[in-house]
Amino acid sequence: MIDSVPGIKCLDMNNAEDAIIRFTHEVVPGMIVTGMEIAEIDGSLRMGPTFDAMMVSGQKAAHLALKALGLPNEIDGNFVSGVHPELVMASAEDESSATA
Repeated sequence: MIDSVPGIKCLDMNNAEDAIIRFTHEVVPGMIVTGMEIAEIDGSLRMGPTFDAMMVSGQKAAHLALKALGLPNEIDGNFVSGVHPELVMASAEDESSATA
């Protein structure tokens, strides 16, 4: 299913945060990688003791799962929520976190 796993690279918290969010994606149908799995599978930089990217990466993964199921999601721009829209961080308005 996955050809190779290059493994995690050296510690670089500042650049790793953006990479973890940007590279959150569906590797094969039904398998969405998020958080530290991104660093292992894609050979991204290692994150430090910060958890913002893992949280936003998880939100993006949830929207990718909704998209894969054909349900309304923020990535396609068809998600409508009346409950705390300010808490939806992985949104289509921010290209760095919404590109799949």
